Amino acid sequence: MSKKLELGQGVKLDKLDLKILKILDWNARMPNSKVAKKVGSSKDVVAYRIKRLEETGIIKSYFPVLDMYKLGFHTSRIYFDLEELSFEKEKEFVSFLDKEIHAGVIFKMDHFYHYGIFVWTKSIYDIEEILNKIKSKLGKYLLRYDYTIISTLKQYPKDYLFGENMHQEFRTLEPRKAVKIDEKDFAILKMLAANAKSTTVDISKKLKIPQSTISSKIKLMQSKQIIQGYRAQINFSKLGYTNYFLEIYLNTNDNIKKIEAWTSTYPNVVWLQKIIGTCDIEIEVEVESREQLELLLKKLREKFPNIRKIIFWLQEYKKFTYLPYDS
Repeated sequence: MSKKLELGQGVKLDKLDLKILKILDWNARMPNSKVAKKVGSSKDVVAYRIKRLEETGIIKSYFPVLDMYKLGFHTSRIYFDLEELSFEKEKEFVSFLDKEIHAGVIFKMDHFYHYGIFVWTKSIYDIEEILNKIKSKLGKYLLRYDYTIISTLKQYPKDYLFGENMHQEFRTLEPRKAVKIDEKDFAILKMLAANAKSTTVDISKKLKIPQSTISSKIKLMQSKQIIQGYRAQINFSKLGYTNYFLEIYLNTNDNIKKIEAWTSTYPNVVWLQKIIGTCDIEIEVEVESREQLELLLKKLREKFPNIRKIIFWLQEYKKFTYLPYDS
């Protein structure tokens, strides 16, 4: 991509910035020395560029992509329809979802539901306790809610930022047999979930476990695909993009696999979800304009004439992490 991206605060992203972002988007734990080799620059320059991306808020955090099914967790989503909240009440509610409910993903929606969360629990029956806590907290402000079980999550790189025409890679999270891990493994995962770039030295000091043990445990969890990868949380809105969530309803669902395959050909698709709930399939996209969204919808409808209805809305992430469960 030859053009420079200009931000409101005067920061410009050039080819080198975009090369670094592309690596961190999918391989955030890669050492700076290796990143430097891949982008053809020095370690010091790469470290400076990454620091600038962090300080300007383009990189918000680093997180591991964990297979929560292999860790024995169920993935659930809850939407909330709320009465109007003041700025302070809204801030308090988000903090409550984070600190008390341990929601892994918290998002605000331009929709008749105002907020949504992802929670990972050992049993689907734990959701009742979570809902009771939320009802007690919100009281009259909670008008209604909607509960969904997520069966499949497919995650794509932000290839649209890097001039790619299609996705070459993706990660899929779907129900599978749990893998046993011990308390030390879980403690390591919690530290990586807080910051995927935490060094084995830092983890060793905090957990008082030998560094060699930390390294071997991380490598073993990677080989077992408990840790599927590491990503930077990129603030796409600072780069001029908007997130839209699409609910797709089909007349017949015999071509869902073909729709899944299509998402790999469209670089603006960042998530695909299959659910036990309302619609047939869900897609998240990040686009520069409403016109670009309309073009995407047009292509979808032309490609798959059995699409009965597409409902879409704006979405803003308030928190995004894995392994938030307080266990």
